[in-house]
Amino acid sequence: MRKGHSSLTMLITEKTNFEVMDGSLFLFVSKNKKTIKGVFFDGSGLVLLHKKIEAGKFMSFNVATAMFEVNRDEFKIIFHGGQIPLSRTGKRIKFKKNKIF
Repeated sequence: MRKGHSSLTMLITEKTNFEVMDGSLFLFVSKNKKTIKGVFFDGSGLVLLHKKIEAGKFMSFNVATAMFEVNRDEFKIIFHGGQIPLSRTGKRIKFKKNKIF
């Protein structure tokens, strides 16, 4: 994965209806699924995140080729080399949050 700020931003604007400058984080997973890059605008400029893991793979299921939205908890799972659990139909499994009072 050799793309930098400019190339990734161009991909985002050409392939999606999203605006890079709105503060959203856009993630890109390499073909071998060992590298992940993220691009977001922090208010003063574009920020590029780059992480390469030594063991395992990011997003080891086939849905990683598609574009989809993840929440904060799912991002943490992905960023630490895990995968989002899927049902047999390929849809993400929603977990209920347990509130402790």
